[in-house]
Amino acid sequence: MTITLLIMAIQKFLKEQLADDMLPVPPVLLGYLPQSNAGNLEYPVIMIRPDEGEGDSGQGQIQIKLQFGAQSEDDTGLIDMLNLMERVRILLLRKRVLDQQFVMDASWKMKLNEEHPAAVWGGELTTTWVLPQIRPEVQI
Repeated sequence: MTITLLIMAIQKFLKEQLADDMLPVPPVLLGYLPQSNAGNLEYPVIMIRPDEGEGDSGQGQIQIKLQFGAQSEDDTGLIDMLNLMERVRILLLRKRVLDQQFVMDASWKMKLNEEHPAAVWGGELTTTWVLPQIRPEVQI
């Protein structure tokens, strides 16, 4: 449930922040593209996906991948996607704490999809988040 709350907090934050300064506002989706809209997808698009997590009795952390897509018949699609990725990266690094419980580590990774269908560009921004500590309910 904690990871679900985190990806929903990222989604809400990005929708609010991108609505302030981007037209059109890209859809911010959880997980994968809906199959019903696969042929009619709006571009640009952002998808939020949990990736790898780990933890111990002290605290946990999880990597969240933000996947980006843009479409264009020329290189403006690449430029649009890179600009969107950079805008999201800056927004998250400036904020760093969502819902007063999820803290983003300052480290991040970015990569572009090497293979892509004609006119569709894709990239990925990987962020690491510290999860709230779970306290035992039993007193010893």
